[in-house]
Amino acid sequence: MHEESSDTVTTHDHGGVLAPGHQHGHDDDHNQPAPVGSPELVGRWDLIKTRFNYLPIHIALLRTGKVLAFGGSGNQPERLKKPFPSEIFDPITETVTAIGQTLAGDIFCAGHAFLADGRLLVAGGTENYDWEFDNGTGTKPFAGLDQAYTFDPVSERWQRVPDMSEGRWYPTLVQMGDDSVLAMAGLTKGFPWLFLRKIERFVAGAWRDELKAADKWMPLYPRLHLLPDGSVFYAGSYNTHYTFPFNLSAFPPSLLEPGTMQWRDIAKPRECEREEGSSLLLPFEPPYDRAAVLLIGGGKPGGETATNSVERIEFSIGSAPHWQFVGSMKHERYFSYATLLPDGEIFLFGGKKGKEHMSHGSSPHHLPGQLPDHDMDAIMECEMFGADSAWRCVAPMQVDRLYHSGALLLPDGRVLAAGSNPMRGCNETRIEIFSPPYLFKGARPVITACAETVKYGGEIELCCESQTAIDTMVLVRPISTTHCLGTEQRLIKLSYKQTGEVLRGSIPTNRSLLPPGYYMIFVLSNGVPSVARFVCVS
Repeated sequence: MHEESSDTVTTHDHGGVLAPGHQHGHDDDHNQPAPVGSPELVGRWDLIKTRFNYLPIHIALLRTGKVLAFGGSGNQPERLKKPFPSEIFDPITETVTAIGQTLAGDIFCAGHAFLADGRLLVAGGTENYDWEFDNGTGTKPFAGLDQAYTFDPVSERWQRVPDMSEGRWYPTLVQMGDDSVLAMAGLTKGFPWLFLRKIERFVAGAWRDELKAADKWMPLYPRLHLLPDGSVFYAGSYNTHYTFPFNLSAFPPSLLEPGTMQWRDIAKPRECEREEGSSLLLPFEPPYDRAAVLLIGGGKPGGETATNSVERIEFSIGSAPHWQFVGSMKHERYFSYATLLPDGEIFLFGGKKGKEHMSHGSSPHHLPGQLPDHDMDAIMECEMFGADSAWRCVAPMQVDRLYHSGALLLPDGRVLAAGSNPMRGCNETRIEIFSPPYLFKGARPVITACAETVKYGGEIELCCESQTAIDTMVLVRPISTTHCLGTEQRLIKLSYKQTGEVLRGSIPTNRSLLPPGYYMIFVLSNGVPSVARFVCVS
């Protein structure tokens, strides 16, 4: 193991100046959907003055409240051997700081997951671009990187850890209840550049190949979720690139069961074309005896069609899981970015129509020269999914968010949106932040003191000032996300007791429900959340 070489750390505030690379989107109201109401009904978007310097293909909320952004070579083949630096965005000061380290490999299109100590594990990436060779099939595949790194949120430094046994391009990483991390899928490093069947496990600082019974063909960036019984659920959606002639019917939803560590296929969604869709776990509530996953949007391979349909599957004792349609979105979305909010609602943005409804005959992935200043097929209007299982439209974005975009919940209850790279050389570096309607509905409760660590089965004690009664206490997992994928989104509602300004919340004992690590704790009053505090569950 070794720390990567160090350069100068710099801070940038671009003001109104364009960052390097072609920018797309628009800065004014040209072609914007009309506002649909006041902020307390539809929320508000704010375009941040500061920009990233480089394309933020991967973003992660650190336990310091800052956002790590990185993209390696950033879909620019000429930068393969000299990837762009990572950056830190501070939502409080609205500054962007470059991390002065040069990594040995290109972590463009890696997988990532948080460890219990708050470090981000990043594995895989790009060994070679698709123009480097031809594998004889008529396609020019990417080759996967075998390197892995951790990022420390306190020192803000990368540390290389042992390499995986295989290269992986577009892998998915998922943390388990014992703090091990499973790495699945991805294109290999060398001939014949195939999808990997092998699953590797990161434990105690090293990779192990000990789950041979769990080997399984997977598409790229499979949507994976850890369920409370310790099983890993593949929800069926995935990313584009080399999925042909496959579709969801070829990669059916399945469960990796904890006892046998073997996969079991389950019921297919009622709409099976979900490429470039998203999925996430719905909030967990006491007594934590069921789990549900939402499968959102997507379309046929290549973006031939897109869907506005949304399906839900529930896992509970004594009943077989099956999919049911819930309320459809207003917009069909090929690329959809979903964020779980502290009040339990889901915020969704981004994407574009399927090819058959496009206004200028382009495709979801542009070729050089095709992209206008504003993509007329980009979906600017955003939507929210509530407890009534229905979608409602909220304020439109100001910036196109297409491929290589991302979103995450900030500790203050806002949502950060970043990125977009529908073609090489088109790098969207502007940062936009959404304030949900709950931030305009009255005074926020204030957590004045809170324990920093808590044990499984114990209680977390905090002090809170509020003008109205506290009605909800939740733990929300900070996430890392890329390519419509966010395996770590989870919200756990806590049972609690209140004596005056002191609240004591009961921490579950189940590590698969509540994987070890850092969480944001929010308290809510009449649906209005506090600013979160970070607490380590260990």
